[in-house]
Amino acid sequence: MIFGSILNLPQKADVFCKLVDKIHHPNFGVNYDPSNAYLAGENPLDLLKTRCTPRVATMHASDRYLLEGTIEDLRKEETGATGYAKTSCSWRIGKGLNDYDSIFTILKSVGFDSWISIEDGVDGFDQLERSVLFLQKKISQYWPV
Repeated sequence: MIFGSILNLPQKADVFCKLVDKIHHPNFGVNYDPSNAYLAGENPLDLLKTRCTPRVATMHASDRYLLEGTIEDLRKEETGATGYAKTSCSWRIGKGLNDYDSIFTILKSVGFDSWISIEDGVDGFDQLERSVLFLQKKISQYWPV
């Protein structure tokens, strides 16, 4: 399987989607990363619903929170920028900006049943463990065995 990573570096969805749209291969899919959508000034739910859903092959679970300001301030800071915003920070999954119930509802509705990777542990293994427990609970809620 060949994967493209959705907004792997904070960039506008139009740029990423243009690249993805040029690749027509049955083994190509997108790794959906909702946190990086925020960093690119995009709404991760709108992006998933309107642009990415048909190509999502995997998901990268992460979360961010604002150190200061608003989402609009974050979008202004990130327009065209490379790297991570100074006004936001990685956070324990399930405690930040991402709405995991909405994300998983959308993914479930299109038959998603693939890998979900975890980005966490910046503040140690305790944080990583809490994120894993959160995701295990959500996964069993949306994809019961």
